[in-house]
Amino acid sequence: MIDTAAIRRPVPPKVVILHPHAGAATDPLRAHPPHLPGVVVTGCDRAPGLALARRDTAIGIWWRDPPPVVALLDQAPETALPDGRLTVEADSAMIAAAAQKLVGTGHLEPPTAQALIADITRVLTRFAAMSRAHHLAIRLEVVSGPACRRFHQDHVRARLLCSYRGPGTELAPATVDRDAGPAALCLGAGHVAVLRGHRHPLGAGRVLHRSPQGVTGKRLLLAADADPDCSC
Repeated sequence: MIDTAAIRRPVPPKVVILHPHAGAATDPLRAHPPHLPGVVVTGCDRAPGLALARRDTAIGIWWRDPPPVVALLDQAPETALPDGRLTVEADSAMIAAAAQKLVGTGHLEPPTAQALIADITRVLTRFAAMSRAHHLAIRLEVVSGPACRRFHQDHVRARLLCSYRGPGTELAPATVDRDAGPAALCLGAGHVAVLRGHRHPLGAGRVLHRSPQGVTGKRLLLAADADPDCSC
């Protein structure tokens, strides 16, 4: 867990604590995301860590503008996309080396590869710090179709998800029909989500997630778990 004492009180102005909203199921990709209880949406890279420190939140989202690498990856051929997984110590040097190795499993043009390495390193270094992880299990994988059709929660302590190509994760309240319910919030490419799982001391919370539905073409997804083998 992150050090809750290190989080300023009151919550910084950029942090928006979401509450129920009648229009949540419509226009999920608008500039101002719809409200969903238990979710923190932020404009900075630090505040998603609130999801690991506040009992009343379950998921923190860095709702950023797409980094330049997203447009570069959209232009890359599907056969050039990287696909691999590694478990590494959660220090900045090891994370940077892992990013380089994972991106090297593909055949991207050098500018695209370097931009992807840099962004993955930044995102995972921040995740390691906010989760106080000793190790990260990292996946950079090509996904065809909806890998998870059903709304669910994960048996992890904390997980990071970021789609670099194609739409991102879909979220819904725990009361949704897990097999057929609509998403209340859909992440876009480049958005970074940090999720609590069942192995977190605060529990998984009241928000479910699934892979985006109705996707054509291949997505490139970054996923990382904090201390995957711990007993916490």
